[in-house]
Amino acid sequence: MYLKKKEDYFEEFFSDISSILEDLCQSGFHTVHDSTLQELKEKGETAAEYGMQHLSRLLLSLQEELSGNRHRVSTDKNKDSICAKYYTELVAYMELGREKTAYDRGRDYYLNLNN
Repeated sequence: MYLKKKEDYFEEFFSDISSILEDLCQSGFHTVHDSTLQELKEKGETAAEYGMQHLSRLLLSLQEELSGNRHRVSTDKNKDSICAKYYTELVAYMELGREKTAYDRGRDYYLNLNN
């Protein structure tokens, strides 16, 4: 029986968020699906439970901005800039999170190799 390690959970978590960001990239900031907004909210809440407060704030802030964009008649370029800022910070966070997870997995492998 295979027991999942914490690295498995984080890889899956970061992959799920990256998938949401890909969906967002395809739909744009003004035509976001309800399901995408809901997923951002859920992942933001989960990130807070995992102790990743910065990630949680980024996800929830992006979700709020995108939700607000759907109800605006005019296109405010400043709002688009804020969304783009959150988006790029999230992409960078996902890359760093995946790297750290890979390093942790490697560390655990080599530490357990000698046991």
